[in-house]
Parts: sequence; C-alpha cells; structure tokens
Amino acid sequence: MYTTHFGLNAVPFSITPDPHYLYLSVRHREALAHLLYGVKEGPGFVLLTGEVGTGKTTLCRSLIEQLPETVDVALLLNPRLTSIELLKSLFDELKINYEDNFVSKDFIDILSSYLLTAHSVRRSTVLILDEAQNLTPEVLEQVRLLTNLETANHKLLQIILVGQPELNTLLKRNNLRQLAQRITARYHLLPLSSKDTQAYINHRLAISGAKNPIFISAAMRLVYRYSGGIPRLINVICDRALLGGYVGNEDKISSSIVRKAVKEVRGENISHGSHFISGLMTVLLLGALVWWFYPQTETIFNKYFVNEPHITSELSPVIADNEPLSPLSIAKPLPEPTPVLTLEELLPKTDTESAFMTLFSFWNLDYKSLVGEKACQRAATQNLACLLRTGNWKELREVNRPAVIELVTNDGNQHHLVVTKLEEDIATVMIAGKNYEFPFTEINKYWLGQFLLLWQPPLLPVPVLKVGLSNNAVIWIRQHLDKIEGVNSNSQSSRFDYALKTRVINFQRQQQLDADGIVGEQTMLVMQALSGLGPFLVE
Repeated sequence: MYTTHFGLNAVPFSITPDPHYLYLSVRHREALAHLLYGVKEGPGFVLLTGEVGTGKTTLCRSLIEQLPETVDVALLLNPRLTSIELLKSLFDELKINYEDNFVSKDFIDILSSYLLTAHSVRRSTVLILDEAQNLTPEVLEQVRLLTNLETANHKLLQIILVGQPELNTLLKRNNLRQLAQRITARYHLLPLSSKDTQAYINHRLAISGAKNPIFISAAMRLVYRYSGGIPRLINVICDRALLGGYVGNEDKISSSIVRKAVKEVRGENISHGSHFISGLMTVLLLGALVWWFYPQTETIFNKYFVNEPHITSELSPVIADNEPLSPLSIAKPLPEPTPVLTLEELLPKTDTESAFMTLFSFWNLDYKSLVGEKACQRAATQNLACLLRTGNWKELREVNRPAVIELVTNDGNQHHLVVTKLEEDIATVMIAGKNYEFPFTEINKYWLGQFLLLWQPPLLPVPVLKVGLSNNAVIWIRQHLDKIEGVNSNSQSSRFDYALKTRVINFQRQQQLDADGIVGEQTMLVMQALSGLGPFLVE
C-alpha cells in the first residue's frame, strides 16, 4: 500500500519471516557463535535464552542454514508434548519409521541404531527444542536420557534448548540438576541496542529498495524507546508508522508519526469510525504474536565474503613439513596522511571493491587478477583465510592486521574502507587510494564493529587443534611458539601432545585468551601477530 509512495519495491517490516532481511547485531552474532561452537565442540547441552521476540528461533534457523550437509537437524517448535510424543516428533523430523504402538524402549533402541549408523558414515545429528520453558520436567528428563546415547568418546546426539528466561528457573529445580550439569554452553540473548535498532531499521529499508533515508534519527530513537530494542516490536511499530506517513502524504517518518503509530498499536486513541484502521491493528497485533524475528546474515560484506567451515575432517596442507616461517610479503610503507577532511565528507568516495583491492595489496596480491566469485574464495587461492568479526578497536589491535571495516550512516547506506594503521586512539584509513587519520570516536559514530581481514593460517580450511591430533598445523604452532618464546626446540613433531598443550595454555594466559589448551582461529591469529610476520596495523 505504502511501498510506491516511499519508493520501495517490497514491504520492509512485514510480520512474516523473510531471510533476505536478516540483520545480525553484535549480540546475535555472539549467540550464533555460541550455538555453532556448541554443535561442533560441545559434549553436552547448549542453552539459548532470551525474552519474547528477541530472535531466538531465527538464530536457530540461521544456525541450520550454516551447518554442513553432513549434519541432520530435528527442529521441534511445539514444546507441549509428552515423552512419547517428543520421540515421535523426533522420528518424524529425522524421517525414521515407527509403529503407533511403540513404547519408549522401542524408540530408544531404534534411535540408538540410527545414530550409530550415522556416526559410522561421519554424519552427526542435532535436536533443537524451541520454547523449551514449556517442557514438563518429565519430558526434560527424557531429553536428558537421550544424551546417554554415545560411543566410547563421542556423543551421538547434540541437543540445543531454546527458551524464555523462565527456562533457567526451571532448570534450577532439584530434580533436573543432572540435566543442568550437562549444559556446556549458555547464552542469554538481549534486545538490540539503540545504535543497532537504527541500523536494523535502515538495513531493512535499504534491502526493500529505499534510496534515501525515510525515518529521521529522532524517530528511530523513539522506535527504540517504545520497542525496547525487540525486533518483533520494531517491525510492528515501523510498519504502522510507514502506513501513517502514507496516509498523511509525508515523505519522512517523524517522531510524531511514530508516537501515533505506537498509540494505534497499543489500541489507544483509535477512531471508532475507522473500520480499516481497527482491522489493521487486529492484523498487526495478531501477527506480532506469531511472528518471529528473522535477521539476515547477508550484509554487503557477504557479497564479497564467503563463510568457511571452522572445523573439517579433511584438511588441505598449506605448509610443508619443513617450510620456514615467512610472510607472503612485506607491506609497502604507507604514504603520508592527506590533509584532514571530515569523515562524513569522505564516505561518499568509498567503494567496496576498491577497499578489497587495497586490502589484498597489503599482501602483494592483485585482487582483480585472482579467480573466485567472492573475496575469500580469491584469498584461498593464495593460501589466505578471511576473518569476519564484529568487535572493537581492542580486538582489531590484538589481531594486528589491516582490515576492511563497514560504516553505516543514518540514511542506511553502508561504506567500506581499509584501516591501515593504529596509534593510541587514532586510526589511519585509506579511502580512494589516500590515507586519512581520524580519532576512534569519530569513526565510532558510523562503525558497528564489523571488520574483515586476511591472515595466513597453517592449513585451509582453518583447523581447531587439540591434544591427540596430528598434522602439519601442529608444526606451525610449535614454530610460532618457539619464535615468540625465543627458544629453539628443533621439534618437528606433528603430534599435539600434552607438553605442547601446556605451552599453549601458558601462551593463552599471557595473552588473556581462553586458557583451554585448544588452538583455534583466535589463538592462531594472536600467535601470528606476535611472531613478527606482517603486514601489521601496529608496528
């Protein structure tokens, strides 16, 4: 109805889910990372909680999309089940045949056989229970018993519990303590911040074809105030505000329009003579009850960036057994900073492809000459990996690599530029081939923390190394630790033993990392940054 009026090609705040509109805030990214870690590494339950409408179900669906094809997922959305009904639903999701007269033992025996067979062909199985706060203690106990299905050293069924905060209270019951003790990964999802709310609104409008800002900044701040940052409520309010702007023939959505929209959504001050508005409010309110937030992982970065699996059973070597440590290249000296212009004046000069060309040039690579649809595919042809993360200046300084950052202006436009140097609280950024210096506070007005950098891992795909594994990446770890510690162990052992684990733990403690003795992407990045192999942000 209002799309043509505002120059849109689709309804941006529909109450029906559409993955094309997915937006991941810092908090949603952290929650998704916890889920991915739990599925890949966690030996017990994974717990995700959050208030109504914060996007829990959507994160689960996003998780499912990111899991490899070797993972079978059973997503159960109806929690009001008996123990037998739960097992039947699980079998239905996994497409396992069963008889109506099956008892619990029949289900468990067949499920055990199914999971063992799947494990033998390197397939894994995940059960996601949404709205788990509504499960009875008896059903939760049945769920716990499912985790007893295991081999000598591997759980056959990974379980994710998703629910409202009441789920935490439920799990504190004495008769559920055995289940609570098996939870190895927890995350409580909070609503969007004020800054994320504005970015979320602009993002959805941009995806729907908006060429110019529609909501003024004050109006978006008001949306945050009345929605509390809950995406479901943001959509309802914004949709009603756009309709109100259309009815009033307004080009922009002001604070007064948002206030009126909030009143109508609440059912206040609605004209009794307007059956249309009354009917619309009914639709909106009913829709809000059944709609879940489906943020989209596809930012402009994803046009150039391709996710790489964090763990794989097949590792392709990048280094030879005796290959010396050396960077791909030494970064060229930076030109002197150009006379100061405001960041706002410079942002229109940014270009995403140019930013990636600059980033690749730090590794002496010609971006355009490399083969691949996306940047990270091109990087992989040169044995480089991409790191896409949402963080802060401290984290960017720790990994110490030039990075493309994404800035979002109030009109919803996204701009990409390269951070080339960090000094104190000043960042040098390259825009259109020239370097400019800006204080962090100036960049933070537009930066939500998302950055992408290149680095040189020991293997591709990037492995996770722990005691018992044996491959060339272990030699890489030993060489880097020798260089950092200033020793010469001359060890060329490719086996990750307990002595190496002790060295890794000591290193992680010194660098204030999770001291678990497991070498993942973060530990490798810090090792490489400290071993003197550029290019660097901080010399």
